[in-house]
Amino acid sequence: MPTLTDLLSLTPAGDGVWTARITEDWGQGRAAFGGLLAGQALRAMGALVAPARTLRSLLVDFIGPAAPGTVRVEARVLRAGRALTQAEARIFQDDRPVAIFVAAFGAPRRTALHWPTPPPPALPPVDGLPALPHIPGITPAFSQHFDYRWTNTAFPFSGAAQPEIAGYLRPRSSTDGALADAALVVALIDAWPAPVLPLLDRPAHASTVTWMVDIVGDPAGAAPAGFWYFEGAATAADAGYADVHGRLFAPSGALVATSKQLVAEFSSPPAP
Repeated sequence: MPTLTDLLSLTPAGDGVWTARITEDWGQGRAAFGGLLAGQALRAMGALVAPARTLRSLLVDFIGPAAPGTVRVEARVLRAGRALTQAEARIFQDDRPVAIFVAAFGAPRRTALHWPTPPPPALPPVDGLPALPHIPGITPAFSQHFDYRWTNTAFPFSGAAQPEIAGYLRPRSSTDGALADAALVVALIDAWPAPVLPLLDRPAHASTVTWMVDIVGDPAGAAPAGFWYFEGAATAADAGYADVHGRLFAPSGALVATSKQLVAEFSSPPAP
């Protein structure tokens, strides 16, 4: 079974063009796991950017679902300034666009501003927390590649009072955990269900329309096998869409990334 590390390995197919694989075990309903596509796009863009410039921000627009099989990744540099490089990537399958990515890569700069990222909230020890099992047909296929430990009781479709989700997460494969780079960060922060789903008392689908990730810390020193902590909440949900936010903390407790998504949800009430 291919790991995240395996599927992030791109095959050159021309100037600024690569091919990549998607396998069924990395699916999310009828689409591929968005974090995998984002990682593939980041690898392509990163190949065109100076190594000293690391990911600072990623914007994603999901256009259509990607199915298991081969995808084509096209990337280009839009502008390279003195400190920032803006790059774009597009993923195609069967010549149809699947997703568009715009990223900002920046080198460290001298600054007079030094404001530490906030510490994580008080957390229970991960030992003793129950692991979320992978249940074929119930939980997304890609979730079998991650070890989830919920820290609250707001499970999807549990009829919770608040649109919130929180817990620990780590890759099941030790090779994936050893990545500790931007590709792993976007996969981990996207691996959780939309925080509005706990409000429902019956299953319903949800999919991301647009997604923004800001890297606010350095993931490079993270423990390869450590648990990362995620907390997410919805700010609003109406008319079939929800605005959701998330924060991802490294095993050290340092805030590494923030996320904002527009989610389309399909919870139409049952017919009378």
